[in-house]
Order: sequence, then C-alpha cells, then structure tokens
Amino acid sequence: MKKIKNLGERITYDLPASISVFLVAIPLCLGIAHASGAPLFSGIIGGFVGGILVGTLSKSPLSVSGPTASLTAIVLSGIRNLGSFEIFLLALLIAGMIQIILGILKAGALSAYLPSATILGMSVAIGLLLIIKQLPHLIGYDIEEFGVEEFDLTKEDINETYHDPHEGRETNSFTVLLHAIPNLRTNVLLIGIFSLVSFFVWDRYFAKKFQFLPASLIAIAVGISANLFLGDFLPGGGLSQDHLVTLPMFKNPSDFLGQLDFPNFYAWDHAGVWTLALTIALASSLESLLSIEVVDKLDQENRKTPMSRELVAQGFGNMACGLLGGIPITSVVVRGSVNAASGARSKTSAVLHGAWIGISVLLFPKFMNTIPLASLAAILVVTGFKLSKPIIFKMMLQKGYSHFLPFLVTVLTTIFTNVLVGTFCGILASLLFVLYEDHRTAVIRVENHGKFRRIILGENLGFFHKAKIRSVLESQPGGITLEIDGTRTLHLDLDIRELIHEFRNSAERKGIKVILGGIPNMENDVESLKKEMSESYQKLLSNNETWVKEMTDVDPEFFARHAEGQTPQVLFIGCSDSRVPVNVITKTNPGEIFVTRNIANVVSVDDMSLFSVVQYAIEVLNVKHIVVCGHTGCGGVRAALKGQASGLIDNWITHIKDVYLKHREELDSLPEDKREERMIRLNVAEQVVNLYKTGMIQNALAKYGFPEIHGWVYDIRTGQISEVEYKEMLAKELGGLYGYSR
Repeated sequence: MKKIKNLGERITYDLPASISVFLVAIPLCLGIAHASGAPLFSGIIGGFVGGILVGTLSKSPLSVSGPTASLTAIVLSGIRNLGSFEIFLLALLIAGMIQIILGILKAGALSAYLPSATILGMSVAIGLLLIIKQLPHLIGYDIEEFGVEEFDLTKEDINETYHDPHEGRETNSFTVLLHAIPNLRTNVLLIGIFSLVSFFVWDRYFAKKFQFLPASLIAIAVGISANLFLGDFLPGGGLSQDHLVTLPMFKNPSDFLGQLDFPNFYAWDHAGVWTLALTIALASSLESLLSIEVVDKLDQENRKTPMSRELVAQGFGNMACGLLGGIPITSVVVRGSVNAASGARSKTSAVLHGAWIGISVLLFPKFMNTIPLASLAAILVVTGFKLSKPIIFKMMLQKGYSHFLPFLVTVLTTIFTNVLVGTFCGILASLLFVLYEDHRTAVIRVENHGKFRRIILGENLGFFHKAKIRSVLESQPGGITLEIDGTRTLHLDLDIRELIHEFRNSAERKGIKVILGGIPNMENDVESLKKEMSESYQKLLSNNETWVKEMTDVDPEFFARHAEGQTPQVLFIGCSDSRVPVNVITKTNPGEIFVTRNIANVVSVDDMSLFSVVQYAIEVLNVKHIVVCGHTGCGGVRAALKGQASGLIDNWITHIKDVYLKHREELDSLPEDKREERMIRLNVAEQVVNLYKTGMIQNALAKYGFPEIHGWVYDIRTGQISEVEYKEMLAKELGGLYGYSR
C-alpha cells in the first residue's frame, strides 16, 4: 500500500513533467537526426527508445535519454564512410553491446574521476549554448535546425525547406544570432515573449500552489493560443510551418513501417564498422556519465545514479536503436534539466515521455504540428539561464585558479566545439593543475638554519618531480650541512634515488656535507659518518686536556680555588645560539657569570627551569646584575616573524609572536631588513619587563636594592654588545599594577 501511495504522489508530478520533456524532445529529435544526415524518423525512434527502454532499465531518477547533438559529427561521418545507413545501424548495434560489457566490467566507476570543475563547466556551457542557439528561434529566425549544438555549421544543420527571408549562408552560431535580428518575424517574437512572460509569471507566483502543473506547459499552451489568436484576428498573423513543430504524417500502418530501417548484418566483417562501433560506444558512454553527474546535482533529494548500471541501460538502448533504425542515444543534460525544472520526482517521467513520443507520432501529429518553436525556445532559454547563472562564475573564481581555469576552458571549448571535446579539454586542464600542484609539493619546504639546512621531501616522488628536486639541490650554497629528510616519503622513484645519490657524491666538491634522513631504501655513508662523529667528539676531549694544561701552567691553584665555590656577580639569561659564548664575548673567566639559556632568551612565568635559576642566583649567589641578552640573526625571532610551523618549537616562540603582535604597527611600518633587528631589541626589552613583573624580583629589590637588570643585544657580525633601552616600556607596563612603581 505504501508503494502504491508513493507512486500516486509521484505520478502527480511525473505526468506533467513528462509532457514538458516530450514537447521539447520532439523537435530536438528531428533536428538532431537532420544534422546527423540520418532519416528524420530515426530521431523519433531514438527518443522513443531513450524514454521507454532506457528509462525503464536505468536507475536514474531524473535523467532523460535520447539523441544528442554531440554525436552528430560522428554519425554524419560514419554514415558517409560506411556508405549506407543500414551498415551504420550495425555499428550502432555493436556499440550497444560494447556499452553493456563496459557496464558489466563496472566502468561506470570512472565517473568518480571526472573533475567537478569540468562537470560544472560542461553544465554551464550547455546552458549558454541553449541561450545562443534558441534566441534566433525565439524571435523567428528558424534557419538552423532545432537542437543543433555545434558552433560551426554544416549544410545538414541548416533547414533546407525554410521559406522566410534569410541570409544566403550561415557559417556558425554567431552569424545566425547576428542575422536573426534583421530577419526576425514580429508574430514569432510576440509568441516568444508571451511564452517567456507566462513561464516567469507562473513559475514565480503559481508554481508552488500548483506544483503538478509546470511552467513549461503553461508557456506552450500560451504559445499555441497566441498563434491561434494572431491567425484569427490579424491578416497573416498565424505562423507558417517554418516556425512550428513538423512531425511526419502517416496515412496508414504501411507508411509507418516504411520509415523503419534495419541493420545490414552482412557487413559484420567491415573493419570500419568495428572502429565506428568502438567510437560511438566510448563517446556515448562518456557523455552519459557526464550528463548523469550534472542531472544528479539537480535532484533535490540528492539521489545518486549507479553509473555502471546506467552504461548497461544505455547499451540496451543503443542496441534497440540499431535494430529499429534509430540514431545513437545518451543521457542528455537538456532533457534532464527540463525534467528536473518541471518537478519530476522519479524515472516514471522519462518512461512516460517516451510513450508520449510514440503516441503523438501515431495518433495526433496534426496537434503536435501546431506547437510554435518559439514557445519551446522560450523554455530552453530559461533552462539555459538556470544552468549558466552568473553567480556560478563568481563561485568558481572564489575557489581559486586551479578550479576556475579548467572550468573556463571547459565552457569555452564546449561552446566553440562540442561537449565531448570541451570535456576532454577541461579534464586536460584539470590534470595540468594536478600535475603542477604535485610538482610543487615534491619538496614540502626548505628549512634554512644558516650553516645547517634541511630539505623535507613530499610523500610520493616520481620521475615527474626530478626537475624540481634537482633545482632545489643545486641551489644550495657551499660550506653547509644539508639534511635531505624523507621521513614523510612513502614512494621514491628510482630516478629520484639516483639523483640524490649523484648529488651526495658531488656535494663534497662544494663543501656540502649531506645527511640522509629516513629516505626509503637509502642510507648514509655509515663509515664516513661514524669517522666524522668520532673525530668531532674526540676533539672535545683533546681540547679539554689542552685547556687544563694551559690553565694550570698559568695558575696551578686555578681549579682548586674554583672547587671551593662560586661567587658570580652576574646572572646571564641568553639565547641557546652557539655563536654567543658569554665568557668569550665578555672576556670573563669561569665562575664570574652564572648562565642560563633558552631559545630567543625568553622570560616566561611558566618556565620553571629559568625561575629556579633566577631564585638560586638571587637567594644563594646574591648576584648584583641580571643581563637579558639577545643577538642579531636570532632564529627564534626570525621563525616568529615568518609564522612558519616548525614543530614543538612553535609552542615556545608563541611568546615572541606575542611581542610582535604588541608592537605590530611599528614593526610593519619598517622595511623587512630593519624589522628583524628592531624585533630583536623589542623582544629583549619585553623580557626585561617580564622579569620586573615577578614577585621574586620585586621582593629582592625591596629587600636588597638589587639586582639591577640590563638588556643587551650582541651583534654576531661585529662582536659588539649594545644596551637596550627599556625604562619607558617598564613605566608603561608596570605603573603600580604589578606592585612595582619605580
């Protein structure tokens, strides 16, 4: 009962939608057949089979199948090359079999690899084509066959029986559009306007209340009525057959049967038959998959069509067309869009549309031949506008050029060629951006730590990345230690492995020491590395022995005296940088300066190690001075300014970023080469102030009157120390709030 109820609810919407699609499909079927160089009735057969057979077998809720303009060139050349339409039908029959095999092999899964920018670009292009192609029909210049989509026109695309005034030759869509204005027919234009206005009015004010009656049917009813009115009340106001649907008329069943063509099975060994069959199978399958992707996006219930099942359905449809004398069919965006816009809810609409095609041809062709092409053009113009809204271009541009450019390529090439060529170009453009991004991420980043640099490689490295990695390796300066980090690399092509091996062998000539880190199937030169490591370690022990001897030669009691205890007068809070050796730059002896270090000489209240040192220095060693010393070329400050992620250190340099944010206006106004040096001095000043804020320092000052706190910056380029002024900042920061007003 529930299924019957659901069917009853859906048929309320599917029935009128099927009529809308059927009315649009009839002239499209005839026009595409003419443009294909096939018998006109073959287009009707294609529409009938696409509706009844494919609609039944398909599981797409909204897609509608039938002849497509994208295959006209293939059909036209196929008929000419094979010599007869009957041999062409054999190729079509075989093409259907190939499609069924593709569906059984689950080839429909390939649709998942179609770029979204290409799919949307195809949809927009079809919308624009509908507008460009249908505007001449809307105003009465019906020189071009209804349903033609190609930009460049052939003689098959031209209506040879057109009687009204027209230009001698039409070469492309733009010339037709240009010539339409001087050759417009006032009565057709009026009917087109009436149809458009009635469509918009109904769609906006009545569609929600009368959902079972789509605006497209209203537009056609208004068009037929307007034509009758003009014919009755104005001399010559009625439309000639040039501007009306033209269905073939059959006097008796034998006339109907005479329109059917059948395949020539004797040509099965013709090589061209198999080549054409494969071409039709692949082209129609691709267009069907693309169309399904577009139409599925129009489904308000977000249902997804099983793609491989669709290929099987299309295959049976093309086999039937081959047996009965039809032309190739696919899922068609235009029909599916009209179906969705007309409120269809299920595939019943597609099946019924096929039934209407058959009934109309057999029972009431005279009525069908009263429908103005201008009314159908009005429906398609509105459909085209819905498919190609300007907001879509803005949306794609906001997604970035990697999406927008393939989208734009698809739109333009589809308009000036056809759907298949446009789709291929769009996929190619998307692929180029994918390759570009893949090429760009071969090296995730290069970390510059002065004399030590690290190249971090990407995840999957193939021969395509060879040029990028080589350029990065060759750009490294001499005299550095270079780590090539492959810990993130999952796949390393043999070409890349050989490149790294060659670079390591030649790097020594530039004075570059290469260390390999986690690169798959590659190891460091262990023996050489172990030797270097041993030498550097043993040098420390040897230097110690030399230093001990030198000190005792000058002062035999030096170490005995130092063993009694330490009495430093200065606590030095400095950066961990190895280029800032405090005893060397201040020319002091061991025991004179109490030292603690961290990255970028940060004074943070949550650093227990630092404040343990400060407490010991004040309460036990009774130091008189505390020096906070920064230095030029500080890596911590540089990392904070660049905002680059570097792992665990990011948590620490957050303190330095806070300094930047506090003084952002001043720092951003400076040129880049001055900004870092100013930031270094501001960082020192802020850390001095942070010390003054603590109760530990304030209590010591109240109790002893010391320590005195100083800010230094050591210039590693000159060896000079300069003092940092912080008094003004201290006065602003404290001001009694932290309990210290001096």
